[in-house]
Amino acid sequence: MAEYAEELWELLKKDNTFVYMCGLKGMEQGIDEIMGTLAAKEGIEWTEYKRQLKRQEQWNVEVY
Repeated sequence: MAEYAEELWELLKKDNTFVYMCGLKGMEQGIDEIMGTLAAKEGIEWTEYKRQLKRQEQWNVEVY
């Protein structure tokens, strides 16, 4: 994920991108840190942006 984070960030800004991630619960924090850093570079608050993506069903994470 970290290797392709910048590419994913660019895709996330498009209305036709839908992300589905599954894995261990601990991975979600790392993803949030990476995406938060990229969002901040553009003046975007990641937590709120992620909330918006979830409402639009574009950001889906299943952790266990």
